[in-house]
Amino acid sequence: MRICHFLSSDTFAGIEQYVDEISNEQSHNHQVIIVTNKSILKKFNNNVSKIQFSSLGRNSPIGLLRLFFLIKEISPNIIHTHAAKPTYMINKIKSFFNAKHVATIHGVKKNLDEFDKADFITVGNASYLDKLKNKNKLVISNWALDPTGYDPGSRKEYFLAIGRLVKEKGFDVLINAWKDIDEKLIILGSGRLKKNLLKQIKDTSQENKIFIEESVSKNQIDEFYSRAKMLIISSRREGGPRVALEALLRGIKVISTKVGHMPDILDGKYLCNPDSLEDLSDLLKNSVDQISTIDQSAAFEKVRTDFTFTKANNSMLDIYSNLLDSDIS
Repeated sequence: MRICHFLSSDTFAGIEQYVDEISNEQSHNHQVIIVTNKSILKKFNNNVSKIQFSSLGRNSPIGLLRLFFLIKEISPNIIHTHAAKPTYMINKIKSFFNAKHVATIHGVKKNLDEFDKADFITVGNASYLDKLKNKNKLVISNWALDPTGYDPGSRKEYFLAIGRLVKEKGFDVLINAWKDIDEKLIILGSGRLKKNLLKQIKDTSQENKIFIEESVSKNQIDEFYSRAKMLIISSRREGGPRVALEALLRGIKVISTKVGHMPDILDGKYLCNPDSLEDLSDLLKNSVDQISTIDQSAAFEKVRTDFTFTKANNSMLDIYSNLLDSDIS
């Protein structure tokens, strides 16, 4: 198969890591090309062919014309789009090609019309299935890869939160909820809200216990996990989140808002309503002081068995093959 993964991100985060890992695995037996923005092109695995593409906006006639000629040159059997904008753009031009179109919904979307136009849709959790009109759809859960640089030693120093510094991650709510917690909190991430969050930390007089770390490499993330007492998910909306899977796979306890696949993994007492300062504050107070009594062994095992890379990749390749076989028949 000749597979083209198309994404339009300008930062390398969860979606990009997803594409990087699955495209690298697929490249062992198939021809794989990643098409994305120049700003993140070099962050993808070198085993996979990469082509830079600047969209100039999803409705730009010049951008769509460039994409048309690029896809024509690549001549893929499968075009796999990730998120809404690439899916929309491929829908505009795909009638000119024989390729099958697979679209993946990675985050929370209100309008699913463009995804419904794909030949097949994959989603990270079951919450979208009933909302999609397209009958060709399947839940392919995100995964966490076995850690290579993680040291599960006893040196636990802080609580941890990880994600892009954007409104969806709810770090502003977490910072306000942390005011009554006498523990160190590290937020790993970069994004447009960094200055706002730093100001909020200062305004709430928490500079001595809340710290934002950015430009952290994949290898360094495991170092942070190694010293974390617990991971906190404060998101308002999520397709995953992947970082929760990474933490649970490492035996790190997690508390979270009720987003993405978290209600399927964690016991309800470790969850709270999203975008609620009161609920998150209560969850923190009930969890931080009682961390030694929290038993999440069932969640650790569920992630090890149900959220595996092998299962996700095999499901994806089956979708590709079945689409191409149906076209032949």
